[in-house]
Amino acid sequence: MATSVRNENLIQYWETERDLKRAFIFWDHANVFHNLQELRVRIDYESVKRRLARGYYLVAPIMYLGKPRIVYPKKQKFFAALEKIGWSIIQKPLRIDESGRPSQSGVDEAMFQNICDFAEEGAYEKAIIVSGDNIFVSVVKELRKLDVEVDVWSFRKSFSRALIWEVGREHAFTSTTYWTK
Repeated sequence: MATSVRNENLIQYWETERDLKRAFIFWDHANVFHNLQELRVRIDYESVKRRLARGYYLVAPIMYLGKPRIVYPKKQKFFAALEKIGWSIIQKPLRIDESGRPSQSGVDEAMFQNICDFAEEGAYEKAIIVSGDNIFVSVVKELRKLDVEVDVWSFRKSFSRALIWEVGREHAFTSTTYWTK
């Protein structure tokens, strides 16, 4: 039987009484979305969630997104479908960069902070990060200090070499077929 622990940033997570190590999935939607668009493939988010956490008790799959000024019905439907299959959605307003274009930087920062905060709480033993962004090099270093296992998934094109180096090749995954329909 699972027991509720606490509600942090609108995420309800659970502790398990099984002998499995606990895992969180931290998914950078923008990082994955642009690669999927380019490849013209779709993801089965339910099966990917199960595959990524295979062998672990999945405490919380969390998806981080930039929130546009207007959220159209198609995107609202997407969010509702994700929540229905157990994903927690964290939206941060998009920032406007120097050139006047929307920027995801606040989203990555929120994801970075959540990964570290939950790890410091002891909420999980394994972090599964789905992003290739360079900002997560520091996260991997912090998680190592806390003795938290880390796997990082991304697309070869957008996987920071510094991140691959920091997490180690045995924990850096790039197989597109693993998570597409």
